[in-house]
Amino acid sequence: MKKYLFLSIAALSLTACISAPPGLERSPFTIQRLAQIQAEDYACQCKKARLGGKILAATALKDKTKLEILSLSISTYSAKPLLDSSVDGRFIAYLPGFVDPAMLKDRYITVAGALSGPENGKIDQADYAYPVVNTERYKLWRLVQEYYYDPDDWDDYWGARHSRWGWGWGSPFWRPEPRLRYNLY
Repeated sequence: MKKYLFLSIAALSLTACISAPPGLERSPFTIQRLAQIQAEDYACQCKKARLGGKILAATALKDKTKLEILSLSISTYSAKPLLDSSVDGRFIAYLPGFVDPAMLKDRYITVAGALSGPENGKIDQADYAYPVVNTERYKLWRLVQEYYYDPDDWDDYWGARHSRWGWGWGSPFWRPEPRLRYNLY
């Protein structure tokens, strides 16, 4: 009985690790990728969008902060931008109030809010129509470097370590190299 209770608690705690931040759950949003936006979605200004990506530029305005964001696909459950996904395009998000632009540059973000009409701008010398999200909720993510060992490397290490001869790959001086990956928290 205690074993099942422990497993239940462990499963619940692990699901908490992958749930989206409050207000960014996926259910109320009709638009979750830039490719889903249709021309008629701008007319009503009532469509809810949940988008994310890397902040390219931030500008402090009088009563809000304007962000230009390179759109990336976001995780269905955690709402984190997927670092290895392909770029969807760009969009503009307006955050309520003042947020220091220096703090936002090159950060990752997920925004949720109402989709409003497109805003014309330029990317270098090319004209571009940016979809605009009037943000109600957002989450800034921290990019963290993590070192890890591939399980296959450890299998090779332990198999070679206990070899019969005790030299070469079986030498205690050989260790697998840690690998580097990036995660958002």
